[in-house]
Amino acid sequence: MTQNDALAAYLGPEIFARLEWSRLSPSQREAILSVFRVGIGAGAQSGAVSTIDSVLGQGRVLVCEDGSRWQTRERDDAELVEDWGAGALVAIHRRLVYRLDPYQAAEVELLRI
Repeated sequence: MTQNDALAAYLGPEIFARLEWSRLSPSQREAILSVFRVGIGAGAQSGAVSTIDSVLGQGRVLVCEDGSRWQTRERDDAELVEDWGAGALVAIHRRLVYRLDPYQAAEVELLRI
C-alpha cells in the first residue's frame, strides 16, 4: 500500500480528491504527511493509538498493548508488519494500521478469537 493509498483511505475519497495530490510538489506532500502523522499521533479522529506488543505468524497477526488483535489482509502487509516488530507505535483507523515513524500503512481486520 502506497502513502497515497493509505492517505486516501484515511481521509476518504472526497477529501483526498480535493487535495489534488498529483499537482502538489514533493515538499508540499511531505508537509501534508507531517501534519497527518501529528494528527494520528494525537489520536485524531477515531483512530486508536497503541504500541505493538507482539507480532506473530510471520506478520500475519498483530497484538497491541491494549489487547486487541489484528490480522493483516495481504502477504505484503504481513511482511511490513513483521518488520515493524514489537514496540512500534501505531494507529488503527478504518481497517488500516499506520506506523507513525516512519510513516507506513497496512490493511488489517480485527481478529476475534
